[in-house]
Amino acid sequence: MTLEDARESLQKILDVNNPADAPTAYYALYHDPKRSSVYVRRDEHGEVVGFVGRFQTGIDLFRPVVTMRCWQPEVAADLLAEALIQGRPYLIFSNLNQLPMVGGSMQVSNERILQIFVLDASRFKPVMNVLVVHKQAPDGSPRVEISSNGLQAVAGLNWQSPGFAEIYVQTDPEARQRGWGAAVVAGICERVLSSGRVPIYLVEPGNESSVRLARGMGFVDTGARQVFADTIYMGHPMRD
Repeated sequence: MTLEDARESLQKILDVNNPADAPTAYYALYHDPKRSSVYVRRDEHGEVVGFVGRFQTGIDLFRPVVTMRCWQPEVAADLLAEALIQGRPYLIFSNLNQLPMVGGSMQVSNERILQIFVLDASRFKPVMNVLVVHKQAPDGSPRVEISSNGLQAVAGLNWQSPGFAEIYVQTDPEARQRGWGAAVVAGICERVLSSGRVPIYLVEPGNESSVRLARGMGFVDTGARQVFADTIYMGHPMRD
């Protein structure tokens, strides 16, 4: 099965209009084809019952990102065995409900559970700040910055699909409490909205300042949770 065929088949099990599916759908359907491998399993009726994807990213050049959607652990085990190399490290980035599917296939550590927030455009209000500068990242995506006296706040995109874009924000500790984070987040949200996409924001629940910033900008919690964790593929649990 070609990558194009695999991606077409996944349209039936991924909702590209649902922000809860957006991170998984980005990698499965839209990540650079030259750096993407997708493995699909069908049942006896030809219906897709799961997939595992392996993706080279800029997150870690030596540990590919793995995302998946399976409903049965045995299907996940077979697909992981097809996609991964025993003893190799990977990064799993998938909906939290997939973590039980990996069973004995993966040694998982340093789990981060992330809330998926989506911007409610009706609650969004632009923030005016004369220090905000709009730029372009090396990959061509929008980037918004404030720089003053050696301090900086930056907001940009981790990825973008036809319907969604995941934003990030970084603010120097000494620059906090000045409203800079809100200003650059508002700026990047405006750019995303103007492109016809909807901003989403992934944040750990314990990161109170980021959660507060998101809610203040008009983001709402989808209720979905994404896991990001270090893993080592241990091999198929039912095979020697």
